[in-house]
Amino acid sequence: MKKFITSILVAVAAFTACSQSEDITINNSEGKVVFSATADAPQSRSVLVEEAGKYHAEWVAGDYLELYEITVTDGTSKKGNNPNTTLTEGGKSVKVQFDLEAKTADSYIYVLSHNNASMNGAGTYLAFTLPSAQAPTAMNTYDPLADLILSKGVELAAQPTETVNFEMARVTALAKVTIKNLALAADDAVKSVIFSCDKPIAGKITKMMISDLVAGNYPLAQSAVDTPATAVSVTLPEAQTADFSYYMSVWPTTLDAGSKCTVTIHTTKEAVYSKEITLPKVMELVSGEITAFTVNMAGIGEDAPVEMPDYVTVAGIKWAMGNLEYELNGTTDEGFATGWRIAPSQEHHFNMGTTGDLTGLTDYNKVALFNYGGIGDDGSHSFYASGYASATPDTYQYALHLASDGAVTDISGKMFTDATCATATTDFAAAKYGDIAYWASKGQYRMPTTAEFDKLYTEACYANATYNDGVYTIKGTYFYNPAEGETAGAVAETKSLSPEDLAVGLFLPWSGRGYDNADYKIYGVDSNGVYRTSTVNSNSKGDGLLGYGGIYRVNSGDRDYYNKTIRTKDPKTYAYGVCARYAIRPIYVK
Repeated sequence: MKKFITSILVAVAAFTACSQSEDITINNSEGKVVFSATADAPQSRSVLVEEAGKYHAEWVAGDYLELYEITVTDGTSKKGNNPNTTLTEGGKSVKVQFDLEAKTADSYIYVLSHNNASMNGAGTYLAFTLPSAQAPTAMNTYDPLADLILSKGVELAAQPTETVNFEMARVTALAKVTIKNLALAADDAVKSVIFSCDKPIAGKITKMMISDLVAGNYPLAQSAVDTPATAVSVTLPEAQTADFSYYMSVWPTTLDAGSKCTVTIHTTKEAVYSKEITLPKVMELVSGEITAFTVNMAGIGEDAPVEMPDYVTVAGIKWAMGNLEYELNGTTDEGFATGWRIAPSQEHHFNMGTTGDLTGLTDYNKVALFNYGGIGDDGSHSFYASGYASATPDTYQYALHLASDGAVTDISGKMFTDATCATATTDFAAAKYGDIAYWASKGQYRMPTTAEFDKLYTEACYANATYNDGVYTIKGTYFYNPAEGETAGAVAETKSLSPEDLAVGLFLPWSGRGYDNADYKIYGVDSNGVYRTSTVNSNSKGDGLLGYGGIYRVNSGDRDYYNKTIRTKDPKTYAYGVCARYAIRPIYVK
């Protein structure tokens, strides 16, 4: 093993904004807002510090640095060593030590990075995703995962044995957005802001070429963003009730004068305030610099908040305007049990922006996938999986353990005090089993029956669909009432939905499903949309066992998933047994 020490020299020309980025006041007659940067040091990222009207970068303890070594032999490059370190102290320049495995090659290239970049095996390019959903840890900071600082590539004839100096530059640009004159309700507060425009300002770069870094062609041009997002959503670390400013990190770009942008504000009471703005002049978003602008929301409160209706009527059925959701310590809808709510919009689910299988979850604090569960406590029983192994129904607490005579065949709008559902109750405090939607909403909503899902498929048109909420493109299935002369049933083409479509049709997002015999696994996010009903049915395995709760796999067009239902008896290890977890779209009954 060879050792060498790298002295990370922050190049002033590359890292310092030569002048404060010009403030831009949008639709505000009161003049410019004076911008002042903070020198507070957030954790796990470098900061910009003001000195005499200019800004320079400083490293802070906790910053994460990664060193890439590329070996070049006969003109062929290959990724070699990839050590990393966490800084123990900060400053304008710091020294850190890496251990390198000795290698033989014609030449060597070294690149130093800060934050979540990755290199391909051939050592020809880096990839990095600037997230479109950002979450700063304090109001005067930006998201630590939304920052990228890269060095110029250093090319050497041999592995270094002495100090190497790296010049580094911030690839991302920063924007400070000030929101003024928003007319909030007295008991409401802002929880998130979405800024959208007509150019990519976030997304993934997969081809940051090492040859460009060696040549000093960095920061990268806007055209390098090959998986673009035209909006950045920032969840505020502290809900705001008055004028406030927040930071977002974006890809460098130029927004021309006259460009149309939209600012959408979401509040803790699920109100939505939206304003389309026209840029009065060119706005430059420059790598390593801060651009400050102000959006005046005066007058918007007269038309906001936008109140979500309680239901949408499709096939004569009043469907809720969102899936049933539970969030520990989250927003509670009026009249609901603590932590429970109807999702704030039809497309909403907690894993928007992700795809595939989520097998590394550690809790179900935020979940819209349910086992029936014991309904008398908090949401945790509704996601219970691993306790199913016991032969005692009370241990794994499923909601419809059938009586021997099969007397209870549907639990929609019903609650019980016992696992056999022999003793009905109307007391929400005493209820332990039954319709989880009815219990959680205190009687405002109930689970749909199998007959109602069949009616939906029989009387509505339906198609696979997408909806873009300004940050994410959400996939799902869209049901709508046939127009005059239109035949109900499947529609071949995929639909791109508008807000107007969501106001009149039923959109069931593909939020995934849970079916494993273990806790904390959700499969097929963005490809599976599986929804429960409340009705008992015979089991699809043909073994004579009854199951509880029909399930519909809406993304395949199937009326129900593998035709039948979920088992209540042995073998409970069947993938759709008592541990299975699916979404619920309730029916409005108030």
